[in-house]
Amino acid sequence: MSSSTSPRFQKIIALIKTGVWIIIAISLVKFAFFPSTGADQSDQVLDPSANYEQMTVTPTKADITNTVSVNGNIENDPSTVVKATGTGEVNYIAVADGTYVEAGAMILQIRKDITNESTPAIGNEENTVPTQPTRIYTYTDITAPASGTLHLSALLGQEFSIGDQLGTIAPSTYSAVATLNADQLYRIQETPSEATVTITNGPAPFTCSGLKIVTPDATQKNTNQQGENQQSSGIQARCAIPADQKVFPGLGLKMDIVAGSATDVLTLPISAVEGRFQSGFVYIPATDGAGKPEKKPVTLGLTDGEIVEIKEGLTESDSVLEFIPTASSEKTQGSESGVDGATPLTGTTESSAG
Repeated sequence: MSSSTSPRFQKIIALIKTGVWIIIAISLVKFAFFPSTGADQSDQVLDPSANYEQMTVTPTKADITNTVSVNGNIENDPSTVVKATGTGEVNYIAVADGTYVEAGAMILQIRKDITNESTPAIGNEENTVPTQPTRIYTYTDITAPASGTLHLSALLGQEFSIGDQLGTIAPSTYSAVATLNADQLYRIQETPSEATVTITNGPAPFTCSGLKIVTPDATQKNTNQQGENQQSSGIQARCAIPADQKVFPGLGLKMDIVAGSATDVLTLPISAVEGRFQSGFVYIPATDGAGKPEKKPVTLGLTDGEIVEIKEGLTESDSVLEFIPTASSEKTQGSESGVDGATPLTGTTESSAG
């Protein structure tokens, strides 16, 4: 009996397998070419629009240290010009070129012949005897106006007038010099008396004294200890290198100038403030979240380059735009939202689904 039913059972199994494959094939054809179009699916429409909220920030209390960091170089201090204080010719040179001299030391002497060439002859009108005039000279000693290395340009026998340059004296002292840009000048509202100098690949940071903000003469040239001219330009921060620091002209450095500090003051990120010095503007977001922001003046204090002190105009509860709007962005935003001059940080971007 088992032998008679076995072929029949196998035929049934084969028919079942064939039916399953037919069902799978029909399902695949339906999913591929006849997707569902039910009413429930028609209600699920994707919304391509996107709404962006205005990014705002509120003033917070913070401590500010206004440190201005600038790069610069080590330079010889300016040379002192040796000028003639008398008229005449050089008759004596006391110090050779390239010698170190102390302030007040004699450098050379200038001699002037003041003999009266019209000295009258001796005798009466009938018998006169011409006389040989006695040479009379005045002498002027030229001394060193400062201590340093003498670079003498005067030669023995050379004639000079009062005020003529005889040479220069290059001091053995140095200064840290760094050029400042306009933004850094605004931050240095009051010049401190000192700064911190860090020499590139040099000693540990140290303090330099006598800090000054100077504008060098465009035609002024300094002479280093080798007699070479070195010229600087632009508005500079300059301070004296201590005598116990070993430095060389041309070394690179970083100068940190602490131009003020404030404790527990109201601050905002600089991105939220239009302006950096004394006065500025912030933007109050519109109440409806889509209109043009209100431009509000504020009084500014110190800044460290990241946050700025708000002295007047805002309280801790006021909200302002975190980023100030720009003119081009305002124009674009106004054309998109239908509001002229609205902030570019708030808007609705819509696209057609077709």
